[in-house]
Amino acid sequence: MKKVLVMLLATGIALSAAPLAFAADGTETGSQQPVNSQSTADIEVYGTLGADNTDPEANIPEEDVNWINVTVPTKTIFYNTASDKSIKAPTYSIVNNSGRPVTVTANGFTENGSNPTLPSDFNLNLDVKGSAGNLPTTASTNLVTNGSLATPLNAELITLANNKNQMVATEPETTPENNQATFTYSGDATATAQMQLAYTLSLKFDAVKWN
Repeated sequence: MKKVLVMLLATGIALSAAPLAFAADGTETGSQQPVNSQSTADIEVYGTLGADNTDPEANIPEEDVNWINVTVPTKTIFYNTASDKSIKAPTYSIVNNSGRPVTVTANGFTENGSNPTLPSDFNLNLDVKGSAGNLPTTASTNLVTNGSLATPLNAELITLANNKNQMVATEPETTPENNQATFTYSGDATATAQMQLAYTLSLKFDAVKWN
């Protein structure tokens, strides 16, 4: 039996390196100076070309989208057979390559075009696992319930540590482990004949402010 295809769309952005810590508005932390009873002021200017978002010291404003550097699959599948209602799927990975922790949210699950009429007992779940030291925020999310899409979908799945295994700046750098998660699909459906389905799972990524 052909496998049922599910499209997974997600975007990662990569930039490159620098030395100063910047606040969310782009100013260096603690950089304010008073200008009182004088007509001039000197302001230091530091620039970075090719900022490296894998470097925790990069000059990128906190929570900026340019911190996002995540690896996800482009396509995933789930399937069952006529003789077994249980839905099965491979295990897929999400890896945070960024110098900041990143929160992963499932914020959409939509049909690609028009699927055939679905079985009324079709249920599909997105199941997420983190590492032993970093459990998911939401371990299982309903994508389809009794043949209908679960909407609206806005499920925070997990927050991944940065590529140095840090959730906050004060933690020591260690071998990356908590920067990774896996996911798969589960559920069930009665299918007496082969049906080809296609969906898009949309993931949202938010860089976590360094503290």
